[in-house]
Amino acid sequence: MATRITITDSGQTQTLNGPLAPDTPDDALQRISEVYFAKKVTTDNGTRVSFTKIDSAHMQQDDQNQNIPYDSILGKTVYLIIETSNMQTLSIDAVIRPSANTMTENTDTLQLMRFVSPDRYEVQRLFTVQVGNFDALNNREGSHTHYTNLDADHINKAIIKLQLRPDGRAVFDGWTGRLADGSINLEVAVERSDNSPCAYGDGAQEVNGAGVFLDTDARGRFRVVNKNIYTIHHGSNTYNTLVEISTNPSRRRRIQKVVNANSTEVIFFYYDQNDNEHRICSRTKESVTRKRRVNTIPPLTQRGALSQTIDYTANRAAGENIDAHQLLVYANGTLGDGATDKWYANQPGNVDLVDMDILANAGVGAQIFEAFNYNQNGVIIRYGFQHTRRRSIQPDLFAGFLGSLAQFRQEGHTHYIVSQGFSYSDASCYPSAEHVNGEAGDLNLLTTQQNGVNTILTAANFDYDSEVILRNILFDFGFGSGRSEDFSNTSNASTADDASTRLPHTTHTATPRHNNHLHVHGFTPISDIYV
Repeated sequence: MATRITITDSGQTQTLNGPLAPDTPDDALQRISEVYFAKKVTTDNGTRVSFTKIDSAHMQQDDQNQNIPYDSILGKTVYLIIETSNMQTLSIDAVIRPSANTMTENTDTLQLMRFVSPDRYEVQRLFTVQVGNFDALNNREGSHTHYTNLDADHINKAIIKLQLRPDGRAVFDGWTGRLADGSINLEVAVERSDNSPCAYGDGAQEVNGAGVFLDTDARGRFRVVNKNIYTIHHGSNTYNTLVEISTNPSRRRRIQKVVNANSTEVIFFYYDQNDNEHRICSRTKESVTRKRRVNTIPPLTQRGALSQTIDYTANRAAGENIDAHQLLVYANGTLGDGATDKWYANQPGNVDLVDMDILANAGVGAQIFEAFNYNQNGVIIRYGFQHTRRRSIQPDLFAGFLGSLAQFRQEGHTHYIVSQGFSYSDASCYPSAEHVNGEAGDLNLLTTQQNGVNTILTAANFDYDSEVILRNILFDFGFGSGRSEDFSNTSNASTADDASTRLPHTTHTATPRHNNHLHVHGFTPISDIYV
C-alpha cells in the first residue's frame, strides 16, 4: 500500500497512510490529470487565450533561437494550470515547494505572491482555486470577457496567476543569496479542498491525499534561477497594473524591475498590447565608476595609473565621424583626446551599464552598424549605430528604449532606428557632458525613406509626423527630457511643421547644434518590485 501525502490547512504537507479509495468506473473518475507552470498566449487580436507549458520537457528559446537552460526566474510572473476532468466547480488546494533545501534551507512549502483581481498581489502559502473560475485572467478592470474561448477550451482548468517571490525584500535576498549561480526545482502538490479522493495523472483509481507533479525528470522539472528582470508593457496593455501617474490623459508607469543582487544577467521581457510575453534579450550588466565632465584637466601625476588606451584612428580614417581620437582611461578618470581634450573625473558610487550592441558586427566605417534585430511573434525591435562607439546604456534606459521601439513598430511605423550614441563602456562620453553614465542618447532623425540614414529638421525628407509619434512614445516610456531646435519646414510632406515649431518634450538647444538628431535624457528611474 503506497504512502501518500495530504495538504494541511496551514499549507504544509504531511504523510498520509490511509487506504486507497475504492475503484470507480473509468468514465466517472474525478481526475487531476496535469499540473504545470505556463505562460499565457493570446491569438485572434487578443480574443482567444491558451497556455504554453514551461518546464524542462518544454524548452524555451532566447532571441537567438538557442535553448534556455532554465524555465523561470525568481520574481517572475507565471501561471499555474491544473487540468481536471469531472471536477467542474470543485475547489482544489495547491502548494509549491522546493525539491531541495539549497534556496530556503528546507523543503517546506513556499509563501509566494498570488494575483488577486483586479490589480494586486498578496502573499499565500495555500493556493485554493475553483475549477472553471477565470479570475486569474482578469485585466485591471476586473474583466476577462474579451476571451471568447474560455468555456470551450478551459472550463476544466483551475488557473492561478502568481509571482515567484516572497512578500519581503529581505527574504527574497536570502533566497537569491543561497541559490547564487545554481537553480532550484519547484514541485507542486494538489488535493481536493474537501479532502475527497480523486485520481492523479493517468492513475486508474481515485485515491485519498495529494498528488505531486513536476517531481521527476520524465514528467519535466520546473527549474528556477537568479536573474534581474525588466517587465515592459505596451501602452495599451490592460494587464499593466503599475501606478497611474496622470489621469488627463491617463498615463501609467510601463516598466517594473526585479533587482537581484546575486546575478549580473538582465532579462528584458515585453508584454504587447494583448499581453503576450516576449523575451526580448539578455544582457550582462557591468558596474563601473560614475563619471562627470569637469572643466580642469588634472596634471598627469594626479590622474592615477593608465589602465587602457582606446584608439579610434582607424575608425576615423574609414569615415566614422567619431569626435574622440582616443580615450585614455586612468585610475582617477578618463581623458577624451580630440579637437579639445576633456576630462571625465571619477565620482562617488558606481553605475550599472549594459552593452546595446547585441549583434556586435565587426568593422569600421561610416555605414550603419546593425546592433539588434528582434522579429518574433509580431514584435519587431530593430536598431543600429552610426558614427559612434558610445554604445553603453543604463539598464533602466535600455528597457525604456526597447519598449519604445517595440510599440512604435507595432503601431505601424517601419523606420530603422539608428543611434548616434549613448556613453562609452567606462561611463565617459566625449565630447558630451550630458551623456555620462549612460544617461542620455542621440537618435538619427526619421526620414520618409525609413532607412535610418540621417537628415536635418529642415530637409524635404524629414518625417516630422513620425518623429513626433516616436518622441511621444519615448516620453511615455520614461525619457522625460530632450533637446532639439526650433525650426520650420515647408519642403517636407507634413504641414504641421510649416510654422515655427519644436519636437515635443524637448528644449531648444543650438549650441552645440541639435538640428540633425533627437537627444533624449532625463529618464524616470524604474521602481523595483519591492519599492
